[in-house]
Amino acid sequence: MKLKCPVCGKPLEPIHRSFVCENRHTFDFAKSGYINLLNSNSASHGDNKEMTKARTAFLNTDSYRFLRDFIGNLLREKQDDVFLDLGCGEGYYTRSMPGKERYGFDISKDMVNYAAKKDKETLYVVASIFDLPVFDACAGAVLTCFAPCKEEEILRVLKDDGIFVFVSPGPNHLKELKEVLYETTYENETEQRFHTLKMDQEHLIRAPFAVEHDNLMNLFMMTPYYYHTGSEGKKKLEDIASISITAEFLVRTYRKQL
Repeated sequence: MKLKCPVCGKPLEPIHRSFVCENRHTFDFAKSGYINLLNSNSASHGDNKEMTKARTAFLNTDSYRFLRDFIGNLLREKQDDVFLDLGCGEGYYTRSMPGKERYGFDISKDMVNYAAKKDKETLYVVASIFDLPVFDACAGAVLTCFAPCKEEEILRVLKDDGIFVFVSPGPNHLKELKEVLYETTYENETEQRFHTLKMDQEHLIRAPFAVEHDNLMNLFMMTPYYYHTGSEGKKKLEDIASISITAEFLVRTYRKQL
């Protein structure tokens, strides 16, 4: 698979420590090995170093390994094809996926920098997942895990026989954490998100995990609750030494309607 220039749309070729297109637009590799192809019109934000550190520390406990293994098994049929991870973060899921060629895309430089240091078998790219620097029908497998996505972009990059895996929280994901933070809790919404892609399979998977204080706070920082919880709720969490929590995920696979 060839990446395309975010300036002119021409194919990018690797030359020494850079990617260069025929119009001589040049993008250098970072020291860790990633490439920055973020379009100048895109907002350059995303998780910062503090968030990267928290996510990495929690995921390194392998509390979510059952999800990672489940996704990998779903994609085994595409192990000789191109795999794209959209919103790859620190690469925890990316580096374990099958694929002849693996690419991880994220808007956060800090996340992509960590991923590239950890995983030298995947090409990590700073780019918007809503405007990917790749050509049409280039990927046999595409993953979006806990990130937003644009259906039109998935349809554009997916091969006709490709598979798209979309992972979102299940109705009761982290319910014990929410019960600590809030007086009243609600199930997560799990509505259908796509109109043109055809759903192939739907799986609801869950597993309990024990987490001690430090990693509980790391987990909390990974969630939307971190930004929407008052000081009283956070204080309740700070007083917990350890807790058992349920991880629950909705894993859906989609294909093109031909």
